[in-house]
Amino acid sequence: LQLIGVLRWAIELGRLDIFIEVSLLSQHQASPRVGHLDALYHILEYLRGHPNMGRIAYDHKEPKVDYRAFNETADWMSFYGDVEEELPPKMPEPLGHSVSIHAFVDANHAGNVVTRRSHSGIIIYVNNAPIIWFSKRQNTVESSTFGSELVSMRICRDLIVSLRYKLRMFGLNLQGPAYTYCDNAGVVKNV
Repeated sequence: LQLIGVLRWAIELGRLDIFIEVSLLSQHQASPRVGHLDALYHILEYLRGHPNMGRIAYDHKEPKVDYRAFNETADWMSFYGDVEEELPPKMPEPLGHSVSIHAFVDANHAGNVVTRRSHSGIIIYVNNAPIIWFSKRQNTVESSTFGSELVSMRICRDLIVSLRYKLRMFGLNLQGPAYTYCDNAGVVKNV
C-alpha cells in the first residue's frame, strides 16, 4: 500500500503516463488481492524500463486551436447578463506575456461494472504545458452519458476557476476565457 503512495508522488512530479493505472489501483487499497500486487509490480517494472517517459516541459508557444468549433457569434449577454469574473482582492498588476487556458474533459460512463460509477478525466493546459491533471471516480451514479459528462464538466469548471484565481494572484496576464473541449455535443450545447 505504501508503494501506491510512492507512485502517486511520481505522478505529482510529472509521470502522467501511469496516472490512470495508479488511480484504478488506488480503489483497491482497502482489500487488495494478489492480482493487484502483480499489477503494482508491473507498473514499477514499466517505470524502471522507461525512466525518461512522461516528463513535462514548459512550452511557451500558443496552442493551435480551431476556433470555428466555438460559437463566437452567440449573444452571451442575454444569457448571463453583465456578469464579470471575480477578481482577487489586492491582485498584483499583470506583467509579461499573456497565457491561455485550455481544458480537455471526458467521462467513462458507468465504467466500474460493480458500482456503475463513472470515471472523470480532466487535463488543463496553460499555453502548451499541462498544469492540472485529474482522474477520479465520480461520487454519484449517473443514468446517462450526458449526466456523467456534465459532472465532469462541473469538476473542470471548479478547477479552472481556482486556477484562474491563482494565476491572477501570481501576476500573470490571462488571455480571454478558458477554452474547454468535451466530446459530448449535448453537454457542450447545455453548458
